[in-house]
Amino acid sequence: MRNVLSAEWRKLLGHTKAFSFLVLIFPIGALLIVLFIDILPGLLIPEVREFSASRSRTWTGDLLTVWTMLTGFPGGTFLQIPFIGFIAVAFAGEFQWGTWKNILPGQSRTLLILAKFIVLISLFLLTLMATSLILTGGNWLSSILFDSSYGPPLAELDVAQYVAEYLSQLMVTFASLVISAAIAALVAMYSRSVMASVLLTIGVSILESSLVLLLLVVGSILNRPSLINIFVATPIYNLENIRSWILEGVGSNVGGMPGFTAVPSLNVSVGIVVIWLLGLLGLTAVIFHRQDITS
Repeated sequence: MRNVLSAEWRKLLGHTKAFSFLVLIFPIGALLIVLFIDILPGLLIPEVREFSASRSRTWTGDLLTVWTMLTGFPGGTFLQIPFIGFIAVAFAGEFQWGTWKNILPGQSRTLLILAKFIVLISLFLLTLMATSLILTGGNWLSSILFDSSYGPPLAELDVAQYVAEYLSQLMVTFASLVISAAIAALVAMYSRSVMASVLLTIGVSILESSLVLLLLVVGSILNRPSLINIFVATPIYNLENIRSWILEGVGSNVGGMPGFTAVPSLNVSVGIVVIWLLGLLGLTAVIFHRQDITS
């Protein structure tokens, strides 16, 4: 397994242009934002410096920014596009370049699929952690340069509550990325096309997020408001429900949407997310086993 993971790591990092423009764009973009929006204008323009000095920011919020942005709608769906593109390159690219037939002999297809997922998600999480640290470090430096507030002090922070919030948001983002990766890989197995994988995965994400409104409209037309409860079967709802149970002690009611009454427990939501993950990964492996890599 170690050799397979090492080979996948080298191969994915070997896609230099794709990795730079689709993955490293996050920490590089964060660095540019910090330098050219937060720091340099304040150093050069007195009015901006005064504005920066009057701002009140928190490092606790900055550390969470990247993770929360990736799971929100519609912003999170579009922010995941670069990652989805790299996932498509990793899977569909093997078909387009005809490289599967070079790496499969003597290797387990299931092991190869699992290795790709592990390496891809590891790269994404490391990239997002770096992005989070760059944003936080940049804003901390900005607060020193312009003598602005940047709290809270550790003595005033409920560390246990904040750690729970941070880990729960990281877990939700992790699960969301794995589900997106599984959908993109599944589409790649059918289409063997990088572009089709990207577009269809984005389409599925938008449809899933919009489903609650669609169910609300259909339920109103049919005079069956309880139809909106079907939304509890989706990964996006259960990820939010898990976060809500952990942080607030109650389940998510989808913003108080009329007719929504089915709020599953924390364990049920965890089970639903696990079923989605295992189902998508398993289906991808099954389809790959049936693929003719020579055609």
